[in-house]
Amino acid sequence: MATKRKRRIRSPHPGVVLLERTLPSGRVAWQARYRDPDTGKLRKPMLDSGALPTHEARRLWAIAKSKDLAKRRMDLAAGAAPKAARPFAEAVAGYVDSSEQRLRKRTLKVYQQGIRRLAKWAEREGLKTTDDLTQAKLAVFRDHLIATPRQAALPDGRRGERQLTTQKRSPNTVNCELRAVKTMLNAWRLGGLLPHVTRDAIGDALNALTAPRELPTYLRPEQLRKLLQAAQRHDAAAFAATRDEHAGRGTPGTTRRYEPIAPFTTFLLLTGFRRGEALSLQWSDVHLDALDHDGRKIGEIRLSADATKTKQARTIGLEVSPALRAMLSTMKLRAGEARYVFNWHDAKGKEHPYTADLVETARARLIAPVSAAPRATKRKRAAKPDAEAPSGFGAPQFDWQTLRSTCATYLTNAPGIFGNATAFLSAKQLGHSINVAERHYLGVHRGIPREARTLEAAMQIEGELTALGDARTGAALPSLTLVP
Repeated sequence: MATKRKRRIRSPHPGVVLLERTLPSGRVAWQARYRDPDTGKLRKPMLDSGALPTHEARRLWAIAKSKDLAKRRMDLAAGAAPKAARPFAEAVAGYVDSSEQRLRKRTLKVYQQGIRRLAKWAEREGLKTTDDLTQAKLAVFRDHLIATPRQAALPDGRRGERQLTTQKRSPNTVNCELRAVKTMLNAWRLGGLLPHVTRDAIGDALNALTAPRELPTYLRPEQLRKLLQAAQRHDAAAFAATRDEHAGRGTPGTTRRYEPIAPFTTFLLLTGFRRGEALSLQWSDVHLDALDHDGRKIGEIRLSADATKTKQARTIGLEVSPALRAMLSTMKLRAGEARYVFNWHDAKGKEHPYTADLVETARARLIAPVSAAPRATKRKRAAKPDAEAPSGFGAPQFDWQTLRSTCATYLTNAPGIFGNATAFLSAKQLGHSINVAERHYLGVHRGIPREARTLEAAMQIEGELTALGDARTGAALPSLTLVP
């Protein structure tokens, strides 16, 4: 007589098997066994006897785990990226390599500061792979960033050597690093490298600090006049005599000491360009004969998307500053076949565009006090300083971003330039959103007369622009004219 076949009972948690194990100590423990849908590997984690002490608790855990695995298999079938943890250092290096193709060098440099801090912290905390990151650990990392003290240059140390201080870092510095880390973590999340971290978890664990919002830094009319006068003195500085002039090949005192910086300073002040946008500006982008709606020649500058920080092309009309169009017209006549608007030529006559180092060095000379003694070089520390070398030029403290903020402040608050559309049109010229113009610049500066129809009139620097010089005089060291 045939034996009756035993009826198979369907598991309430398919795909998850609970196994009883006897440890060497004699204690009974329970182990789960299931296959990871992302990697296909068999997982065998031991269950916590304290959290799951009874059969019913283990059964409910297995049912919940079975549902999670089934949902994950459905997501993968629908096209979700499989989760694959990578070694932490390898994941960081991969993100940096891919970012070099998408980000500007300066942006990547800012990002790398926060990323390096995360990598060092992860190594210290023993995080081997990206799978080890959780929301709780990200919250600990945020506290680590906040507690990291400020660094300062090491006294009497080598160039680049720094030391930790007792001062706290500003919230803006911490937020900059948090943004970089969040950007990288979200890229990892989309690539399936963070199985235990969601988008909301990243945002909650790395939320930004509350930073004080001060008024934008800008230069007032008296400071602007002082700056332009200092730039004029800078460009007029000349060597007492060069070797060629001593040899009779040239008139002593006619060789300029520095590359001109007054045109570059004036250009940033009257256009609101970013420093990088001005350095890469070419004459093919400047159209001095462009017409307005009434057929008048006002001129304009067209920036391509590749030349801007926001990757959005924009057009800057020159009708707000006739002095700027006059300056560019004179520069164009002198430029000849030059490619870049701001350039210098080497001894062989080859053209080179202005660099960030060149204009930063000039800015440092401008703001140096007039009474400051020139710094002796390392090779000539015992030698007597050059008595004819200029000291400083006495300009007010500023940077190139300050000139952009100054332009935005006057354009947004001058009622006679754009009328009731000041916030919209100033934001369009500066290349940022209307919200930025209204939130940061509207109402910052008051007292601009309504009859001021141009930017130079609103800034009260018309006299200084005219006094910068006239190239038609044939002077030995002429500055670029700013009047037609």
